[in-house]
Amino acid sequence: MNRIEDMLTTIELTHKVKILYACEAGSRAYGFATEDSDYDIRFIYVAPLNNYLSLWKKEDTITQQDDMYDIQGWDIKKALLLAGKSNPSLYEWMLSPIVYRELDFAMLSLKDTVLKDYSSKVLAFHYANMAKNNLQAWSKKNVASHLVHAVRASLMLEQVIHHEPVTLELEVLIKKSKTFTKEDLSHLFSLKTGEEITDKPHIPQLFTKVSTFIHAAEESLILLKEGTVNRNMLEDLFFQQLGIEGE
Repeated sequence: MNRIEDMLTTIELTHKVKILYACEAGSRAYGFATEDSDYDIRFIYVAPLNNYLSLWKKEDTITQQDDMYDIQGWDIKKALLLAGKSNPSLYEWMLSPIVYRELDFAMLSLKDTVLKDYSSKVLAFHYANMAKNNLQAWSKKNVASHLVHAVRASLMLEQVIHHEPVTLELEVLIKKSKTFTKEDLSHLFSLKTGEEITDKPHIPQLFTKVSTFIHAAEESLILLKEGTVNRNMLEDLFFQQLGIEGE
């Protein structure tokens, strides 16, 4: 944790920004990491005021990568604009169980609106497409990560459809699932780590289970709510972080 905190502090000093929130967004957040898993660190930051008043568009993303750390941050304006569109990545950042920098107090209403007012329809179509794309990739390449992502997307979709309290952790999602089982998760983890799977027919069965679930779920997606994200609140948050008043 100290290593990550040092990296975040270095980013702040180098780019002259303030990090408002930072979390884990990959397999570690899902509770599905192996010894070789890297860290997928995501954050939201605010830049100096003159960046937002400049005549020219400034960069709104900060990235830093090496073999162990994949770090990406969004400028507060970018994050809030995407919140207004029910962006799925931001949704997952707010759900992450691993937080490196707690959400700035003034930004707590962002998390509240993301988890309560987001468009279920946008999220559901995102996870349905993610599952289908990864199933296609698995069929062509037979790479374990594609089947992992297909199952994870299906579990997230199941959660969105049923309007249940949300989480990213796969074990919790499995316990709540009416489609997938703990045995499915166990086989999936063995596949990811390269272990020999004794029940070899189980993987094709899991593929079929995801395909069947997505096909059945698609009919209900159109009926999901569009969402009611309060854009005035998002703009107020933006002005507050810049230290200025709105209209």
